[in-house]
Amino acid sequence: MALKLFNRPGVRILLGRKYSDAIRIHQPILPRLSEIDAKIVDALERDGVYITTVDALGLADANAVIEEARTLSEAFADEARARVANGEVFVIVPPDRIIDHPSIYLFGLQDRLLDIAESYIGLPPAYDGVTINYTVADGREVSTRKWHRDWEDRRMLKVAIYLDDVDEDGGPFQMIRRHDMLQSDEAGFNYELVDDAALTETLGATYADDIVSCCGPAGTVIFTDTARFFHRGKPATARDRMAVFYSYFAQRPRHPFLCERTGMQRSDISRLAKPLPPRQQRAALWRQYLSIALRIIPPASL
Repeated sequence: MALKLFNRPGVRILLGRKYSDAIRIHQPILPRLSEIDAKIVDALERDGVYITTVDALGLADANAVIEEARTLSEAFADEARARVANGEVFVIVPPDRIIDHPSIYLFGLQDRLLDIAESYIGLPPAYDGVTINYTVADGREVSTRKWHRDWEDRRMLKVAIYLDDVDEDGGPFQMIRRHDMLQSDEAGFNYELVDDAALTETLGATYADDIVSCCGPAGTVIFTDTARFFHRGKPATARDRMAVFYSYFAQRPRHPFLCERTGMQRSDISRLAKPLPPRQQRAALWRQYLSIALRIIPPASL
């Protein structure tokens, strides 16, 4: 109901004007980026994706975080396969297990990642936390293995880190670096899973020429916008895939009731954020700064 209300023509135009004003006002105070980080933002604007490695980026504590996340994923492997065998189509390491390893969550709040997110989004970033996705190699094209766009905001940043080597048969993250103008405040927002016919109609008959398969060794880092660009996890056929996903959007997102997709408890997030600097607190506790009217709308179920 909230999504329908927020996409009524009059409401869309009002929200669009407020968004444009906020972008304009914030533009002069965007962070100053290093050369490599500016290159990431430029690639996101142009193509919606940038692929590198943790070693090339030199992200603080990245290798330790990868090792912790890999240990959690490997311990979860048998349970993940059992869940898929019982019919689950999207499997993640349970959030309460990640909370027991706070460094994995806190890694996404470092200033450098927030600077990249803010520069690309154009507004102070909200941090929607972390998931560890476990993709079982069953070859099924279901759920997020179908082409789709994410629904939290007008534009988003996701930072994915592979925990194992991923090739074309190992379920790489894929995106189409071609975007249309049909998803906007003027036209409204639609979030259906799409097939080849719908992609052809939306992006053109040659859309497959712009599919990017993000293959790479463990430690590969993918910066991508999952709101503006169609993407999926390619069905894995040869081996399971383990990956960490960090998620960012504006602190006043277009659809706050479609956020909070990690499954983490607000109480746990508040506890982890309490000792952090103000910028990190505000990013993690973004929902507290929404209007009362928006806060009373419950988040959609996962």
